[in-house]
Amino acid sequence: MVCSGYDIEEVPSSIEKLHKLVSLVLDMCRHLKSLPRSICNLQHLRTLDLQYTSIEELPDDLGQLECLEKLDLTFTRVKHLPHSIGMLKRLETLLLGKCIVLEKLPDDLGHLESLVELDLKLCSNLRDIPNSICKLKRLKVLNLNGCRRLEKLPDDLGDLESLQKLDIRDTGITYLPLCIPLMKSLKIYKPKLKLDDGFMSLCPHMILRSVKYKLFNI
Repeated sequence: MVCSGYDIEEVPSSIEKLHKLVSLVLDMCRHLKSLPRSICNLQHLRTLDLQYTSIEELPDDLGQLECLEKLDLTFTRVKHLPHSIGMLKRLETLLLGKCIVLEKLPDDLGHLESLVELDLKLCSNLRDIPNSICKLKRLKVLNLNGCRRLEKLPDDLGDLESLQKLDIRDTGITYLPLCIPLMKSLKIYKPKLKLDDGFMSLCPHMILRSVKYKLFNI
């Protein structure tokens, strides 16, 4: 169901009757501020697109959308994510770019075992990335570009064995964790940074022989 750009102020609770609904696209519905709790009964929903709406919060039971694969909250007013989000075991794409009031990510984020892409671009109020994110074994893309209040990456970032792209441009991050050399084929998009003080002394042979990550100074 596509309702892009419609002048919608609310979604009727009766939407739960659309039992076989697979995709719900409400992007650009700028007057839409919330969703009914009943939306969590859409057991076949795979895509929920809320980008460029005025959504301020998500239903607490969002985790009941067990088939959800893509959640797009780009440029919404969401301040936090429900803890139940960790129950979305099939979620592959989570887009939170330009969520300028987003302050914190739940620890439950680490339970998103199928997550491939996490976009946090221009989340200018985000101050911290939970350590639990290091449990996301399938994560390939982590975009932190423009998270200006973010000063540190999790120490165990090297556990993200599938990570291919890390964008930390225009952040407060000045050091990379010691684990970075262990991450094969990782491309880092960054300003000029310093590796942790102990990096060169601990890992010189690793840098020369086995590490395949690339640094892009932009």
